[in-house]
Amino acid sequence: MNTHARKLLAVIFAAMLAIGVFALAGCSQSSSSSAASSTASSSAASSSADSSAAATQTITDMVGRTVEVPTNPQKIIGVGSSSLRMISYLQATDKVVGVELGEQEDSVTCTYRHVNHDLFTTLPVIGEGGSKGVTPNEEAIIEAAPEVIIASIDKDSADALQAKTGIPVVCITLSDIVFDQVFYDNCTMLGKVLNAEDRASEIIKFMQDAEADLTKRTANVESKTAYAGGVSFRGGHGFAGTEAGFPPFAITNTTNIADTDNASGCFDIDLEAVSAAQPDYIFLESGNIGLVKEDVTANPDYFANLKAVQDGNVYSLVSYRFYATNVDLAIANCYQVGCSVYPDQFADVDPTKKLDEITVFFLGKPLSEDLAAEGCTFQKYDIMNL
Repeated sequence: MNTHARKLLAVIFAAMLAIGVFALAGCSQSSSSSAASSTASSSAASSSADSSAAATQTITDMVGRTVEVPTNPQKIIGVGSSSLRMISYLQATDKVVGVELGEQEDSVTCTYRHVNHDLFTTLPVIGEGGSKGVTPNEEAIIEAAPEVIIASIDKDSADALQAKTGIPVVCITLSDIVFDQVFYDNCTMLGKVLNAEDRASEIIKFMQDAEADLTKRTANVESKTAYAGGVSFRGGHGFAGTEAGFPPFAITNTTNIADTDNASGCFDIDLEAVSAAQPDYIFLESGNIGLVKEDVTANPDYFANLKAVQDGNVYSLVSYRFYATNVDLAIANCYQVGCSVYPDQFADVDPTKKLDEITVFFLGKPLSEDLAAEGCTFQKYDIMNL
């Protein structure tokens, strides 16, 4: 190879070497830039997550207490009657980390317990609960480490529980009225606390639509008289157990013979008052039908002389008060009364199918078959042959 050729090859080799070096430098810079970008992105995401976890909101609970709570709590408990019921209605049971001992007892007429029985029995016990009263176990609550405590207790008890545990306590209130602004306000407040505002709005709309439907169907009817017997309150009652202002009668324009001047809430009525009023219809809670049967056996002539018995107008209801009011069953009872007393106005409604529709909405499961297995059905009674 001559000298000129050797010089030309040397120039070409040098040029190729320079290009390779520049390419490698470019790759290194690109990789460093990408890594830096990835690190920055990761840091931003971590910062955002930390900020979200630390975010709080201030709410006013149902007894007027101002409480600071996380904006999206992931661990909660319910204390006292209706707390877990409301949590269940709001579809937040996946966040529950402890329950009262009473909540682990399955009863189909306490619908939210029945549907969630398998879950509740796996959770730590954080207090007694039940009809004996609310007795939170502060040590167990601290160990369960909820971010928020939902409680149906009074203001002073809530302040004390919050001080002892260091965990925010949000109070709800109870109402025996089925379609009630107090219930809606509870629902709205808890929806905000549990980051379930859309679900809270759905519940309120569902109930307002049901109320409007029941009211419209019975707005122009000639009101019939009725008596509700065997009504549960602080335990089971026989025929005399009744209620003034009985919601299924009030919403269906049905005149309640127990609505006297001095009557309020649930009480045992003087049986002579029932026979004197001679109601057109009698409704009996199916869960207490055994007690009613004892009454009939002890005094058959009394019952044989009741107009509603003679006319065959005795119907069942499902007990809906168990650790306070099970709103789903209460609404179903309203339709059962409407279908029984005003059949023309409710000709398109099957009360049992309506029951399933309601429990599916509130709790995600049709419950008519489970209730029927325990003797709780919508039916007509032959009271003289129970």
